[in-house]
Amino acid sequence: MFDLLIKNGTVVDGSGAPAFPADVAVSGGVISAVAPGISAPAARTVDASGRLVTPGFIDIHRHADLNLFTEGFGAPELRQGLTTIVNGNCGLSAVPCPAARREEILHFLSPVVGDADGAPRFEGFAEYMALAERAPLPLNVGMCVGNGTVRAAVRGYGEGPLSPGELAAARDLLRGALSDGALGVTLGVVYAPEYNYDADGFTEVLSPMREYPVPLAAHVRGEGDLLHESLREVIGIARRLGTPLHVSHLKCIGRRNWGRGAKRALEILEEARARGLQADCDVYPYTAGSTQLLQILPPHFLEGGAPGIIRRLREPARREELRGIFAGPSDRFENLVYLVGWENIRCTSMRRPENQPFIGKSVAEIARRRGQDPCDCACDLLAAEECDVAMIDFITSEEDVRTILRSPMSSVISDSVYPSRGVPHPRLYGAFPKVLIDYVRESPLLTLEEAVHKMTAKPAGVYRLGSKGLLRAGFDADINVFSLENLKNPASYEHPAQYASGFDYVFVNGRAAVDHDELTRAPAGRLLRRA
Repeated sequence: MFDLLIKNGTVVDGSGAPAFPADVAVSGGVISAVAPGISAPAARTVDASGRLVTPGFIDIHRHADLNLFTEGFGAPELRQGLTTIVNGNCGLSAVPCPAARREEILHFLSPVVGDADGAPRFEGFAEYMALAERAPLPLNVGMCVGNGTVRAAVRGYGEGPLSPGELAAARDLLRGALSDGALGVTLGVVYAPEYNYDADGFTEVLSPMREYPVPLAAHVRGEGDLLHESLREVIGIARRLGTPLHVSHLKCIGRRNWGRGAKRALEILEEARARGLQADCDVYPYTAGSTQLLQILPPHFLEGGAPGIIRRLREPARREELRGIFAGPSDRFENLVYLVGWENIRCTSMRRPENQPFIGKSVAEIARRRGQDPCDCACDLLAAEECDVAMIDFITSEEDVRTILRSPMSSVISDSVYPSRGVPHPRLYGAFPKVLIDYVRESPLLTLEEAVHKMTAKPAGVYRLGSKGLLRAGFDADINVFSLENLKNPASYEHPAQYASGFDYVFVNGRAAVDHDELTRAPAGRLLRRA
């Protein structure tokens, strides 16, 4: 007798192969059989007539490092068919977090991973993983270790090379995280403090990766004017380490780079693959990103963390320096202000009561309301908020999104951040149904089978999640049942916090997490560790 039998559905198995009619039988949280006409009895039978049956979707790029410990975690994920997520991305993992650096690290990370108020205290990776394993997870969660946080744990956010002792300590932290089950190592080369490393520095500090079969997932140094040389930088690092390379949220920022930039970026990755490097990428289905407002600043303004930044922002001479930097292109950092303009940078999360009316408004609009120059406005906001400001930045083109999404190298991700207040990016609630609605149903770019592959088996392969991503006997019973025609994705930039709908059933390890399009709150998830 099976625990669950899903009958009469159209199976899209995640491999990219054509869909086919079949039943799916489940026992003990594992798929027992996928075949037409299974007639054995089951504790529960679901009639999937007129429905698609797919593997649960996998988002390998989220920032729920702390959110997974909070009440209500998993609702936006499950309502869009996600059954597995991976955190610790962009070099910005919430761990390691030694007590002496805790306040500094978590303050820097808060616009991305949210406040630590509802999370338990932890220092090392093993401690974090033990706490996550005990949490009532509603979906499967894996964790990477962020190289930026590793550096911050031993040195803080200061500039310059690591001392021999600091380098040894950083390597030990990295090795320990990988030993304790980290799925991979992530880079945020554009962020403090990782921008301090050159290629040799990265190769030195990441040397423990040679001991473990894990990928290097890189948010590259530049995604606009510097994109192509930034890709070559991380390709060189991965080649020297002998590790697979995964380029995070591949895009090309700035109107001046649209079109040709994304196509050339894909060619660079294809050339690296032709020379023997295992390399691929992921993409989110939006023209806007979301991160810290701090990212508009050049690297030398970020030294010393929030206290040093605030001091510089309040100095008139340094503001004039910034004004000049923002006015033109830069070969030293990703000059977002120059590339996209103040009107395309929205402040989405701030603490102070006097700034609440400006949440969701662009820096240009806030400056007009306050009667300020936009540069002064941004500096004042960052200083008043102690650098804890999140932003949504409109940076790329729909044509580029489609170009990268169409590439066989790309997986679908959301890159969701979890601010504790303010207005989130709609991708937190709707990235995965958006792909199915916009690029399969409404304006076909991908076949249904291609889209499902990019959301299941393809991302599972990046982190070697061997029992996930396919509807086959022996695989975990992470399963979605839905009709493509019934999917809805109401989340928008203006009203982002709206659940997707249309997923009749979402099963996590064989248990119903969504039942008749309603959350069950079943703690069916598991913590995933490196195999």
